[in-house]
Amino acid sequence: MSAHLSPDELAALISRCTGVTVTAEQVTDPHHTFDDLGVDSLGLMGVLGELQRNHGMPRDVDMQPDRSPRELLSLLTGRA
Repeated sequence: MSAHLSPDELAALISRCTGVTVTAEQVTDPHHTFDDLGVDSLGLMGVLGELQRNHGMPRDVDMQPDRSPRELLSLLTGRA
């Protein structure tokens, strides 16, 4: 996967796509799920769409609101 986003970059992308303010600290905390942060499934679809269109993320990545942004970051950086 060619997407290599920092926690700050992923937090900004999530905030931009969902309208929910997310920090890098929240992105890296394994205990914060997208649900916890107020990101619903529709917002998460927007985030995944942006990552697919502009950051080379494959379309077959399965990410649900009960998963953590840290899991998504790990997928993006190849540490999943």
